Amino acid sequence: MAVNLTTRANANALIPTQSISDEIIQGVIAKSQALSALRELPRMTTKQAKMPVLGMLPEARFLTGDTDIKPTTKLMWENKFITAEEIAVIVPIPEAVLDDAEYDIWAQIRPRIEEAFGKAIDNAIFLGKGKPASWREGLIPSIINAGADIAPSTNNLYTQISQAMAKVENSGFNPTGILGGVAIKQAFREGLLDTTGQPLSAGNEVVSLPRMYMDNGAWDSTVAKFIVGDFSQAVFAIRQDLTFKILDQATLTNGDGSYFSLAEHDCVALRAVMRLGWEVPNAINSLEPDETVRFPFALVKQSSDPTTYTVTFTVTDTSSDPVTGAKVVLGSQVKKTNSSGQAVFKSLGSSTYAYSVEKGDKVKGGSVTVESTNTTVAVENF
Repeated sequence: MAVNLTTRANANALIPTQSISDEIIQGVIAKSQALSALRELPRMTTKQAKMPVLGMLPEARFLTGDTDIKPTTKLMWENKFITAEEIAVIVPIPEAVLDDAEYDIWAQIRPRIEEAFGKAIDNAIFLGKGKPASWREGLIPSIINAGADIAPSTNNLYTQISQAMAKVENSGFNPTGILGGVAIKQAFREGLLDTTGQPLSAGNEVVSLPRMYMDNGAWDSTVAKFIVGDFSQAVFAIRQDLTFKILDQATLTNGDGSYFSLAEHDCVALRAVMRLGWEVPNAINSLEPDETVRFPFALVKQSSDPTTYTVTFTVTDTSSDPVTGAKVVLGSQVKKTNSSGQAVFKSLGSSTYAYSVEKGDKVKGGSVTVESTNTTVAVENF
């Protein structure tokens, strides 16, 4: 007759498990690559900071004779603005869970909040995804609108990087780095080889260009393979560092309009807040005075073009005639209206932009939201 033996499996719940770690095992915590790669300006003391940017260069000429009058010239500065916008999150946790937990839950949550902030910041700065309306368009869409995007064709990786560097150099800037997703690590390991299959010399200008990799999930490999640029020309400023506050009496509003009282549910919450802004001044230089094509960054596309949506501005005067040569600024990107009074931008969609139309002493502005469709903006009686 079989014996009803109490096995280890039967008593498993009563057997204590040895704790081999004092912390919760987490994955690698990746923060913002933008805040590592871009140049930081002094802390902002107000919501908006003004940056005077050179907009017109002086001109000189040789005199035609002893009595020729020496020419005069003028300089012109334009204002670019950095607007600090708030990024925030609230994480509620029942007090009973905190009391019963063997670990410091707050200490485990805070790094993950920092990672979430980093991903949101990188999405906004590089892709324009989820950006505040006051922020400029993202780096990658700005590159596309400046015409600095390069098709890979059949060129090898070395040539692709060199061509992207040339785009930056022809705009009057010096490339300082390459940035892309983690997938390009393999491309660099296997692609920068000489004709014998050996790695190229580290002293080579292309090979020695510093590389940065975005590993927080914000890089969209369908939009760009990698970007090359003068990263000192993209700047950010912090208004308020990432700060944390414990809430225990607040009433939270859910996305569906309902309310959640921390006190009624015996919960506390960790609130995280940060305020910052960024911009690409894109000052004029002698090599490329045209701001519609000048940009300190370039990108190499994937084998197929990314999906974009057009934003078409049509500017007409009081007689409904097209206005030619008007300056249209959409999220700090610049175009001039053609003979039909039109200026066409490309967008990755799901963004809201501030815009202005300027010519002479006339200025009109507003905002436009671009979803997953082509958009038109009529600026009438200009």
